[in-house]
Amino acid sequence: FAIEKVEQRSAAVQLRERATAVASALERRSNANAAYLRAGAALFATLDDVPPSRFRRFVSELRLDSDYRGPDGIGWAERVERSGIADFNVRLAKEYGADVQMHPALAAGQTYAVPVGFLEPDSERNRRALGYDMFSERTRRTAMIEAERTAQPVASGRVVLMQEGPGKNNGFLIYMPVFETSQNGARLKGFVYSAVNAQDFLASALRSESIDDVQVKVYDGRVAPDRLMASNLPDVRNGTSVTQQVAIANHPW
Repeated sequence: FAIEKVEQRSAAVQLRERATAVASALERRSNANAAYLRAGAALFATLDDVPPSRFRRFVSELRLDSDYRGPDGIGWAERVERSGIADFNVRLAKEYGADVQMHPALAAGQTYAVPVGFLEPDSERNRRALGYDMFSERTRRTAMIEAERTAQPVASGRVVLMQEGPGKNNGFLIYMPVFETSQNGARLKGFVYSAVNAQDFLASALRSESIDDVQVKVYDGRVAPDRLMASNLPDVRNGTSVTQQVAIANHPW
């Protein structure tokens, strides 16, 4: 019995150490993500306009394919007033084709939109998100408002990314606000953001720690079935478990 108790304690300590390692790996990836977004915000805050060529060059220099594991890419979403939607649609159609427009239509009482203008790398999958007004959806809007309030990168809660399609893997977004200054003070210009597939994000963290023999689940905010973001193995209902909190871009997991 004494030997068994010692083995159980040892197993529990090892499990806690692995949970801590996974949390640290997730935080490192989140911090790297935020660093890229801060760099983008610093660049675009100095520009009166954000031309597609400048944005593509900026993203290409980040070497996303080799260094940016987990996120689908980096995007730019500008603040568009109701009076500027027609002009935004003209610019979007000129860049990507006449069938790409802002959607959904601005709701009554909504004074401005934050539609996706660019999302790089430019792929057929990422183009599905172009024109989508992220401010029209509550979970994304909550994160954007908090990011604007704090002037910090803020992750959204659990969503299905527009490029994924309905019923696909869960994801989340990280928003970094960009401000323009004038005599009247600072005004929100838009957001540099990243769209992240949660399953890929978790898998990259587990690979870095060589963890493949325990089940890991990540939850948005609290542990509940409707909050599950991603899991690495089929559901397991036996054995010991531990819970570890982690902050992903100022959002609790």
